[in-house]
Amino acid sequence: MKQHHSLPAMAAVAVLMLALTACGGNTPATAPGQSNSPAETATTTPSTEPTETANPTATAKPEDEASQVIKGTGTYVGQIDNHSVEINTEEGATAFELGPGTENAPETLNMDDPVIFEYVEKAVPGDETVKQRVLSKLALASAGSGSEPSTEGALPQSKVFQLNLEGNTEEKTAHLIKGDGYSLYVFDIFTFDSGSNKLAMKIDNHYYAEIVKLPSDFNLDYLLLEGQEELAKTGTVKKLLESERSGQMSDARLYLRASGTNVSREYIVKEIAGQGYIFKLNIPQGEPSEGFVPHVFASLNSIVSQ
Repeated sequence: MKQHHSLPAMAAVAVLMLALTACGGNTPATAPGQSNSPAETATTTPSTEPTETANPTATAKPEDEASQVIKGTGTYVGQIDNHSVEINTEEGATAFELGPGTENAPETLNMDDPVIFEYVEKAVPGDETVKQRVLSKLALASAGSGSEPSTEGALPQSKVFQLNLEGNTEEKTAHLIKGDGYSLYVFDIFTFDSGSNKLAMKIDNHYYAEIVKLPSDFNLDYLLLEGQEELAKTGTVKKLLESERSGQMSDARLYLRASGTNVSREYIVKEIAGQGYIFKLNIPQGEPSEGFVPHVFASLNSIVSQ
C-alpha cells in the first residue's frame, strides 16, 4: 500500500518540474530578441539623418552669394586711384572698388561714358555698418541712359550724353553717323563730311575737327614730330601734361597745342578700344568755342571702330 500511494505523488512532482522548466526556457529565448531589436533601430536611424542635413547646407551657399549681385547703370567719372573708380549713379557720385576681372576696364572708358556694372556689397572689417562696393563687371553701355549693350553688336541710332556746359551739366542727344572705318555720334550743332572725315559747327565751319584713323603699328615718336611741324605754322607748340588737358582727353597718348593771334589748334593722338586716332582741332577765338569743345570731345570719344 505504501508503494501504491507513492506513484501519484511522483507523477505530480514530475509534472511540476516540466512546467517550471518550460517557463524558465521561454524567458532567456525571448529576452535576446527584445534587446536586439531596439539596438538595431538606434544604430540605423542616426546614420541617415546627418547626411540629409549636410547636403542642403552645402548647396545653399552659392545661391546666397549669387543673390547678392547688384546690377546698375550710370555715367563714368574716372579713376580715383589704381584700385577704385567713381561712377555717377541714381544715388549720386559713388565709389567702387575694382574687383577681379575689372582691373583693366578703366582703360576702355572715357569721362562721361554711359556704363553698365555689377557689384557686391561687402562689410568693412571692424565696422559692419560700412559697405564696400566691389565690381565684378564694368563695361561701356551702347545705348543712352542705361541700356545694355546690344547682343548683336548693333549700335543705337541715337544716344544721350551728359555734357558740362558753362559749369552746368546738361543732357544732349547725338545721332549715329558712319565715317571711314568707324562710326560716331554727332550732335545737331555739327555737320559731318564722311569724305574728309571732318566734323564742323553749323554756325561757323571754322570750328572743326579732322579725324584720322591710324594703322595698328603707328609710331608715336613720328606723330610727335608731325604734329609739331603742323602746329608750328600757328604758333609756339606746347606738349600738354595730363593736368593741363581737358578731362575728356586726359588719357590721350599725345596732346599738342599751339595758339596764334585769333585761333588755337590742337593735335591729339588717342586710342579708343585699342584703335589709334589723330584728332586735329581748329578752334577760333570766339563765343562758340565754349560750346564747341565739350560737344566735339564727346563726339570724338564716342567713336566705334568697324
